[in-house]
Amino acid sequence: MPLASVLRVSGGLRAIFGSPGYKPPMLPSVALEIHDLSCRPDIDTEKLVALLERDPMLAAHVLRVANSPIFRGRDAETSLRSAVLRLGLKNLGEVVFEIALHMRVFRSAEYSGMMEELRRHSTACANLCRLLASSAGLDSEHAFLCGLLHDIGMAAVLIVLSERRKSEPALDPVVLAEVLSQVHEDVSAMLVRQWKLPDEVAEVVVCHHGMAAVNKAPLLSSVVALADALTARFKFAVDLGPRSSESCDIDVFEAAATKLRLDLAPGSALEKEVRQTLAHVDEALKHKGAGVADEAEAQPAKPHAEASKLSGAQPVRSRTSKVASAVRTDRPSWLGRLGRALRRLFS
Repeated sequence: MPLASVLRVSGGLRAIFGSPGYKPPMLPSVALEIHDLSCRPDIDTEKLVALLERDPMLAAHVLRVANSPIFRGRDAETSLRSAVLRLGLKNLGEVVFEIALHMRVFRSAEYSGMMEELRRHSTACANLCRLLASSAGLDSEHAFLCGLLHDIGMAAVLIVLSERRKSEPALDPVVLAEVLSQVHEDVSAMLVRQWKLPDEVAEVVVCHHGMAAVNKAPLLSSVVALADALTARFKFAVDLGPRSSESCDIDVFEAAATKLRLDLAPGSALEKEVRQTLAHVDEALKHKGAGVADEAEAQPAKPHAEASKLSGAQPVRSRTSKVASAVRTDRPSWLGRLGRALRRLFS
């Protein structure tokens, strides 16, 4: 392990993220407002609909998700109000926030493969956190959000690294993996605070690895650590190599399961629920992420001047890149729609 390179890059990243001039990826204000409203006991459906109408792109994605196989009823929803009622007010807050992340944060042309892995892993972890928290008898209000955001610091680091000067040498993949492992928890907590999300979420994402997540952190950290380990077991993890702290730690898995009093032995009822939950992740991603790439490309990120001081990294491609291509090709072209209309007309 080239320790000097790891220390140099990690130190440079911490300086960038700690700088007053650092601007985090901006989420749509509508998404933050809807998430805040959806957590309140006195929710006004009409106010939620009015907020969605302020962001046509976000509203279109909400309609798409409401009409996906996961939520769709007998008839397709064509109004925002009926889509909101179908999703349910709590689901709406989670769905909108996840779509917002897909639109603005999990985007980097240079690191597209790793960003897709992060997107898939975060969605899987969020859904498992909700399931595990509920099964452990915990208030799962923030569980989904903690799972969704626990590795958001990795995305922020990749965005900064992608803004480097093209003339700089590529960052060794081993160095990149170690850097991401070392700094992403702190960066995740920083982003959560800058987005003004609940303090409890920041306290969880800043410590979700190792035995400290089980012994010293809030109880939801054990939930995230356990969900993280399950994603590794069922091939939904981010591949940072065997030496990274992201790899599955059996001791942490067993300690977290014991602390939460959850039976996740192969064949147990909860383990079967975990498998069923993960089976729906890729299908859900198709609907929550469809069409997002076009919007992201239309709003390129502004580079940070400090990023040029860091060494770059080569693009990482993975099996999950096929998720993005599936999303992009899932919408019929205008020519295809015209052809089908003509066939119906003359049949």
